[in-house]
Order: sequence, then C-alpha cells, then structure tokens
Amino acid sequence: MKLLVYFLENLRYITFWSIDFLKGAKIYKHYKNISYLLNDFSSEKSRNFKEENLKNILDHAVKTTRFYKKIENYNAVEDFPVVNKNIINNNLNTFISKTFINRKLKTVQTSGSTGLRFKIYQDKNKIYRNTADTIYFSKKAGFKIGYKLIYLRLWDEFLRKTPLSYFIKNIQPENILNLNDDRIDKLVNDLKNDTSRKSIMAYASGLEQICRYLDTIKFKPINSNIKSTIAVAEALSEYTRISVKKYFNSPIVSRYSNSENGILAQQKNNESLDFCINWASYYFEILDFNTDTPVKNNELGRIVITDLFNYATPLIRYDTGDIGRMDCRKTPPVLTKIEGRKGDLIFNTKGEAITKFITICLIPYKEIKQGQLIQEDKLNYTLKLNVSKNFNQEKELIQEFKGYLGADSNVSLKYVNEIPVLSSGKRRLTVNNYIK
Repeated sequence: MKLLVYFLENLRYITFWSIDFLKGAKIYKHYKNISYLLNDFSSEKSRNFKEENLKNILDHAVKTTRFYKKIENYNAVEDFPVVNKNIINNNLNTFISKTFINRKLKTVQTSGSTGLRFKIYQDKNKIYRNTADTIYFSKKAGFKIGYKLIYLRLWDEFLRKTPLSYFIKNIQPENILNLNDDRIDKLVNDLKNDTSRKSIMAYASGLEQICRYLDTIKFKPINSNIKSTIAVAEALSEYTRISVKKYFNSPIVSRYSNSENGILAQQKNNESLDFCINWASYYFEILDFNTDTPVKNNELGRIVITDLFNYATPLIRYDTGDIGRMDCRKTPPVLTKIEGRKGDLIFNTKGEAITKFITICLIPYKEIKQGQLIQEDKLNYTLKLNVSKNFNQEKELIQEFKGYLGADSNVSLKYVNEIPVLSSGKRRLTVNNYIK
C-alpha cells in the first residue's frame, strides 16, 4: 500500500511537468525565473530583470487602460496614484487593458471578509506566474508536487472543484466552517492512519482551534509524515507555532498572500520570523497611514504593491489594506511584521499601536477556547471570550490586558458561545470600532 501511495505521488509529479513541457514549459520557465531573481537578488542581471518588469507593466498600463491613460509623464512608479478596492470596484472597466477585451480571462473574486466583495481579471501569463510562485514557495516550506495537501479553509462556490480534480491534484479539502470537536477528532485520526507524505495548509485561526482542543484532551504528539505546515490568511501566533511543532512534528511557516494577486511573502523555514518578499513578481512599498509617502525603515505602515504580471487588470500601487514593517537594511529587504488590516489594529490609551499581544495574554489560560478584543473608543475595550465552565480567572486576565492597554483602560468581559467567522471563513482576533 505504501509503495502504491509513493508511486501515485511520483506519477502526479511527472505528469504535471510533462503536461507543462508539452504546452511549452510555460510554468517551468516562470519557476526558473523566480528562482533566479530571488536567489540572486543583488546581481546586476537580476536588478535589470526586475526594473524591466516594473517598467513594462507601467508602460502597458498607461498605453492600454483608461484609468492610467491620464498619466502622461512619469519617471518612476511613485508618479502613479495609490489605488484600493473601492477605487477599483467603482472603475473596474477603466482598469481592464483594451489588449485583453473579448479574450478569455480568469475571474478572481474575493469573499468580502471586510464587507466589500472584490473582482478582477487575470490573463493566462499571470496564472502561469501564480502557479510557479506557488510551486517555488511551497517547495521552500517543504511541500512538493504530488504530496497530499490537506487544505483547511473556506471552500465557497468560487473554489469548489469536482472530486476527480481533488484526486488528480491530491488535495483533501477541509472546510473551516463548523470546525467542531468531532471534526477535529476525525481529522486527527485520519492523519494518524495516513502514511503518505503530506502537508497542511490552513487558516491560522483554524490551526489554533485544533491545537487548543488537543490541549484540552491532553493529546499526545503524532508522527504522521507531515512534511510542512503553512499558515495562511491570518497572523500566526507563537502559541500556534509551538503547538503545531509539538503535536504534528512539523515545521511551520506563515504565508502572506491574497486572492487578487497571489503569494506576496512567506517566512523563512526554520531560520527566522522574517518574511521573504516575493520581489520576483511584485514591487513593494510601505506607506504612511495618512499620506502616500514612504515610512522610515522598519516603521509600521500600509502595504502597497505593484503586480508585475497581471496585464489584464494592471494593479499599480495597490493598497492591500494590510499593514506591516519592512527592513530595507537587509538584502533582500524583508517584511519583519505583517499585522493584518488597519481596522484590526488596536491602540493603547496613549494612542500607540500595539500588535499581537492578545494571543500572548491568552496562552496561559487553557480554559479559554476563543477570544476577541474590541476597541470601542480611546479608553474602553470589550473582550469576548468563549470559555469552558471552570474558567475563574477574570481578574487576572483583565489585569494582564490592562498592562498592555494602559492602567486607565476599561476592559469589559463578554462571554459568548462562539466567536463567529466572517464570510471568508476567517475569524478576527481584534476589531477596532474606534478608528474611522
């Protein structure tokens, strides 16, 4: 049986690259280009490649789209306006390149987790590039084409495939919705009985929920041939990082990506918590919250990208809605923090942004299943908790939160049966009702 499983894994690998070769090796060529640009980042040839890719998309956008046509004189990407989902949604037809009108394009739609559904189009070359990006960064994390991929996310109508498609790609889809104790039990038992080489890709909150449940049942670590775990869509907490290694004997990295673009960055495997930026396919900027000017090195700001390969719907200086820090003193520059969306950023009573502290506060309390911190105004906060019946450490928990938020903060506890997920299947750890 084990030999058959390995045979099928290798067959999938050989079949994938054989089909690509017969079609002109388009994915392979992109893969080699990505490998070269990222592994030889500072060479003159690599720099020229990246500069040419940036210039080409800028020229193409100005020549073929109505939105960018108004930009007549430009010397650099900074001469272009910063755009966001609202601007693109309200002017989508003006962003579409006339070169691709009446041509077959891929429609990419986001689920509207921030309350705004979003749609763009991608041409075939962009799809090839995204596939090659996925192969490159997955290999960096420990996943190889042909391995089984257990994928825990929201499987909506845009993503669902046929059982045959899942079999061919060796994907085991697991829906994040209604992830209860019984489903976790079944998933873990399936892992224990599966000897194939595999990787797990999951929303970070889903991984945390699984690990917290395993804590409550005092689960013993398993060795199930898991080659890697990739956390996506949400910030990966230190608790989840440690717990995944403990229970599944698997290295784990956090991946930063979105539906409309692709893989933007990924943590180095077993090296550091820095995110390797995908400079091969995107140009990155970190801009001030209120102006379109760059922030100082390693200072918190808006993550703004230029997609170098989507010629169907050029996205120049696209504000992702996420915030982060970039250290440009390192070669290549890396993202040292990705903090999620601005609307999820919490400020203490002095008006200082504080990030990722909520998971640190909750780690010692095994009775807490889920938590969500809401900033109501400058001084008032609501902490929603889903807890077991024997939780009795309210005072200690509030005091710990006040240590981060400020001695003059007011923290109210609200007990709930569940922290609801968004339409995207993600669960917000923090919510800011104070920022407008």
